Amino acid sequence: MGRTIPTFRQLIDDTLARWSKFRRALRREDQQHLDRLFLRVRIYTQAATYQCNDDPMDSILLAIALDQEKRLQALEERTPPPALPAAPADAPLNFASAEEEHHATSGMDLRPVPELPGTPADQRGGDDDVADHAGPEALPDR
Repeated sequence: MGRTIPTFRQLIDDTLARWSKFRRALRREDQQHLDRLFLRVRIYTQAATYQCNDDPMDSILLAIALDQEKRLQALEERTPPPALPAAPADAPLNFASAEEEHHATSGMDLRPVPELPGTPADQRGGDDDVADHAGPEALPDR
C-alpha cells in the first residue's frame, strides 16, 4: 500500500517547482539565497510534518522565519555592544532595572510593541501608546 499524502520534503520540492518562474526571474545571487532558504526549511521537516497544514506554504514560511530569528539572535550574541558615549567621571549612570542597563549597553530598542487591532482592553499590556507615533500630536488625549 502506498502513501496517501506526500511527505513534507516532497511538498517543499513541489513548492519550489511551482515557484520556478519566480526563481528564474531573480538575479543569480538572489537565486542562490532562495535555494538556501528552501534548503534550510528542511531542518524543520519534523515539526512541519507534525503540524500537517492544509497549505504547506504556511509551514515553509514559518520555518524560514524561525530560522532567520535563530540566526539573527546568534549574530546579536556574537556582536559586541556599541561603545557608550563618554560621560563625565562624576556623572552616575542611573538605570531603573538591570534589564534597562542591559538594553542600554547592548543597543536594544525598549519601545513597546504595538497591540494588534481589535485586541480587547483587558488583554492589552500596560503600554497604551505606541512609540512609533509621529509626535505628540498623534498621541490620544487622556
